[in-house]
Amino acid sequence: MYLHIRSELAALGQEIEQLWAPELRGVSDETTFFAAKGKVLAILNLLYGEKSREFRVVKLTSSPDTVVKVVNHILSRSDLNSLSSKVVNL
Repeated sequence: MYLHIRSELAALGQEIEQLWAPELRGVSDETTFFAAKGKVLAILNLLYGEKSREFRVVKLTSSPDTVVKVVNHILSRSDLNSLSSKVVNL
């Protein structure tokens, strides 16, 4: 389940990043962004809870760049805590 959530979070981060490329902006993209942001918030709530810094930052921002940075930060932190890295460190 954790891997599914992680891959879904990565896909949402990429979707948001592609939506907000300067040459592709549009009104429908804004609606899609807020829908994707809602999905990211649901995943963050599941992983960390509403009191977490990550959840609060994403909830309060309307910047796609900030959402993408938070998603990338979580994914890079997850890579550091993955089972394969723990095995290598042993």
